[in-house]
Formats: sequence, structure tokens, C-alpha cells
Amino acid sequence: MAQEQAGFAVIGLGIWGEAHLQAYTTTPGCRLVGVCDLSADLARRRAEEYGAPFSTSHCEELLARPEVEAVSIATPDFAHFELVRAALAAGKHVLVEKPMTTRLSESEELAASAEQAGVLLMVDFHNRWNPAFVEARTAITEGEIGEVQTLSLLLNDTLEVPTQMLSWAGRSSVGWFLGAHIADLARWLTGQEVRRVYALARSRTLQARGLDTPDFFQTLLELDGGAVAHLENCWIMSESQPNLFDLKAEIFGSDGSLYIDMGTHRMLQKYTPAGAVYPDLAVRPMIHGRPQGFGLESIRHFARCVLGAEQPLVTVRDGVENVRVVEAMHRSAELGQPVELESKTTEHE
Repeated sequence: MAQEQAGFAVIGLGIWGEAHLQAYTTTPGCRLVGVCDLSADLARRRAEEYGAPFSTSHCEELLARPEVEAVSIATPDFAHFELVRAALAAGKHVLVEKPMTTRLSESEELAASAEQAGVLLMVDFHNRWNPAFVEARTAITEGEIGEVQTLSLLLNDTLEVPTQMLSWAGRSSVGWFLGAHIADLARWLTGQEVRRVYALARSRTLQARGLDTPDFFQTLLELDGGAVAHLENCWIMSESQPNLFDLKAEIFGSDGSLYIDMGTHRMLQKYTPAGAVYPDLAVRPMIHGRPQGFGLESIRHFARCVLGAEQPLVTVRDGVENVRVVEAMHRSAELGQPVELESKTTEHE
């Protein structure tokens, strides 16, 4: 049964945490009732900026508040597990940034906990709201290109991301940070499950800068319906690139093909003394003072699910299977050989 209002809170107030604040403060029925960050000063400033009545640097204080009915967790990926577990134990609905966790066993534990608590647990796979990929999936499901035979998905970042933007890059990997996005797209676009993973990774450029994390992953996925996917992820693109990221896809079916280029769309190009920039016009653009874009629509969808107005388009199983695939990427790269997968999850809602 739908409810008129619900109280939402955000844990982790960095770059993407602010997207959650923007979404909740511009979605009907949502009340932003609290914020939390390790930096008490940042939490206080974000609370003032977005009108949250409560701020803290201690997540336990936030989760103990009864007015908090749902929480977004937008912390670094290695910190997801403990926070999600605590939120579920407190009976809160949870939206967590991808990946759900960085260990399969942890994701399976969280799935079981959400089911036992009877609350919603959703991973923010926002590219499922990306208009280009939504259109591509529609074309695939409606048979416009026949049976998908092979697809190539590329998501790369410039060197600025691990060396300047993320203070915690050395505690993560480009596989978790970027690979999780397109591993999910491979499953979602094809409707097939991953059965075998073969990945290669190298650590040179970042290692020379004191970061013990791979520069890139090149991955092959064999899916159970016969399709083969190639995933490319790196975060060592030149900082002279006019955009922070590059996102492309090529999908080949028995009767047609699809091409997506989100990185160099060139809808708007800015050339100034400061350099060349291709501004974001799709993920989180501001339009007449209101935050828009598919990066916020996925969060608004979670909010509407909490309110009972929509049914989840991302299931707990999607989150678990994503961790299964990306964990296998890392294991394959370490072993230097393919890794077989066997899905053991059941459909949790």
C-alpha cells in the first residue's frame, strides 16, 4: 500500500552522496531527515545546504532515529558491508551504491538479512536508467537485432580519478569501481547469467605512483544463453581528455547491431583558456536549477519503491550476482586462468 511520505537519510556525503541528497530533496513524498559522514563538518554543511534536521559523524546515531525509514549508503565500496548490515539490522530500507559489497559471502549474508527483516535492499545500478542502454535493451527484448551473439562494453576513467578524486583508490580496484557497472549491464542487456570469467589485469602506471591497485581489467564473460561479452575497464586515461570518463558499447545480434557512445557524445563542447570540456548532459545535469539525469532517476525509483508507488527494477539477486562476477574477475586475473561460476542465489525481493 502506498504511503504519502517517508523519511530518508544519506550516509557518505562525497561526490555521489550529494546526488542522493539532490534526489531526495526533489522527489515528492521524500523527507530528508538526516545525513552522516566521517567528517562532522561536511555532514553539518550538507545538512544546512539541503535542509536536513539532523547530522552526525556516527552512523549508529543516525540509524537509531525512528524517523529514518530508508537510507542511502554512498561510501567507498570496501565500507559497504558493515554499514548495510547495520542498516538492515535497524529495520531500514537500503539503497547502496554498487557494488553491494566486495566479497560474495558478504553479499549473500546481506541478501538473507534483507529477506529476514522484510525490507528493501537495492543496489544503485544507475545505467539501467541511462536512456541509451534502456533503448538498447528494448531493441534486444523486442527482437530487433535477433539473438545477441557478442557484445563489448567499455567504461574507463582518466588518471585524475584514482590519483586525485578518490583518496581511497588504493583500497579498491577499477574492477569494483567501474567493472561492476558494465558487468551488470552485460547481464541486464542480454537477460543471461554469467557462467565463465576470464580476466587479465596489470599494475604499472598506478603502482609507480604509489597505488597498489590494477591499472586495468580486460575481461571475457561467457553467458549461459551462448553470448560472449568483452569488458574493458581502466582508470589511467590521459588527463588531457575533455571528459572524465568514456563509456561505449557495441552489441551484435544475429539480425542487427547496436552502438552506444556516451563518452564522446559531443552534444556540447566547451573550449576555453582552461581547456576542452564535454559537459555532463545526461548523468547529473542541472536544468533550470533542478537536478536531472539518469543518475538521479535510479535513486528516485528507490524512493518511489519505499513509498509503495513502484516495484523494484533491481533485485537483491542482481546485486549478489554482480559481486559474484566481479569477484571472479579478480580471482581469474590472480590465477591467470578462467573461473567457472555457479549461481546459488534465489530471488529475494
